[in-house]
Amino acid sequence: MKTVKTCECSRRGLLRMALGTAVGAALAEQFALPLLGQEKTATGKAKRCVMIWLMGAPSQIDTLDPKPGTETGGPFGDIETTARGIRISENLPLLAKQMKHMSLIRTVNSRDPNHDTAQYTLHTSYRKAADVEHPHVGSVVSNELGETTPDLPMTVVLGGAPPAGGGYLAAERGPIVFDRIAAPAEDVLPSTNNPRERLQRRWELLKASEERFAKDHEDKKVEDRRRAYEKAYQVLTSDRVKAFDVKRESDDMRRLYGDTDFGNAVLMSRRLLEAGTRFVEVMYGDWDTHNDNHNRVKKLCGEIDRPVAALLQDLAQKKLLDETLVLWFGEFGRTPRINAANGRDHWTTWTVGLAGGGIQPGRVIGETDELGMAIKSRPVNTADLFATMYQCLGIETEKKLVTVPRPMKVLEGGKAVGELF
Repeated sequence: MKTVKTCECSRRGLLRMALGTAVGAALAEQFALPLLGQEKTATGKAKRCVMIWLMGAPSQIDTLDPKPGTETGGPFGDIETTARGIRISENLPLLAKQMKHMSLIRTVNSRDPNHDTAQYTLHTSYRKAADVEHPHVGSVVSNELGETTPDLPMTVVLGGAPPAGGGYLAAERGPIVFDRIAAPAEDVLPSTNNPRERLQRRWELLKASEERFAKDHEDKKVEDRRRAYEKAYQVLTSDRVKAFDVKRESDDMRRLYGDTDFGNAVLMSRRLLEAGTRFVEVMYGDWDTHNDNHNRVKKLCGEIDRPVAALLQDLAQKKLLDETLVLWFGEFGRTPRINAANGRDHWTTWTVGLAGGGIQPGRVIGETDELGMAIKSRPVNTADLFATMYQCLGIETEKKLVTVPRPMKVLEGGKAVGELF
């Protein structure tokens, strides 16, 4: 679902907020994909997940797999962390203090150096196909774990448009997307210019219009669309919508996260998960550093370091980390060798950070060689990464979500990284 871009909850706003959920149902109708019944699957510790998505792919060497003092290492040193034996880039000093909560996979690898297709795979576990749209990982999580409350969206994306939506799952499983990182709560919270009474009047007009349309057009897609609108209205008018309002947090908590757009978005992710949302993705940055890599990475790390460290600290202090899977990654890595523009190009081996949700902290899986040019031990492919995530969440990867035009499993192949459990 797509939210409105202004705080006016107009008829158009409600339409856009509900649109994404209707798309999944339309695809199911178009390709004759019957949805199978939701089941309770395997046991996992995690009940919710937050994914910090670093758009454009960050340099692993300048963040979580440093190579200081080598010809590929760049100008940055490494620093000790609170996890014994783990050192990360000096660009992330606050995260270093919270590494006692996190583990790293330094040898995630794929064969796809293209942004669009790699982003799709890292959001769905599948490569793009001509005849089917696969669901966003958050949609799969919501579908398999079920709804905790009807008053909140089960999957929320903050800060950009993800490369996948609800796919062939039911309409209401699609993510609600806030495509701006700055003040996304303005799209859903009531205000003096947009009181609840005004929203109620507009909803009544929309509902009457939809009812007339439905009488003349008996179609499953019309009913799916109506259901999506009703869900959007239910969210907008619920008291639980206050979960989007970070201003309800104490000044100390907002300072902990940093009063920035990204800091507020990460704080909002914690509020949403605490209130009952199953999956939140926070997208941030332009990490496609073909030019001026060192200055750009240093700046970007300075923007994300405090909020991500605060999230780990906050979840741990609230005793939520054990049941919350935290993920940090982009679609691939960046070349160890620095190019003529003082940048780093696309590289299909990179580092993923994981915390909480049953992950044992303080572990490093896999090793790259001295220059970061090759995997030295324990390669982990993208299917293995998804198998690990789904094991944390208790999701059975062999389950078929649809059967035609061909059977589609939660995950095709892949084996969870057992050393993390």
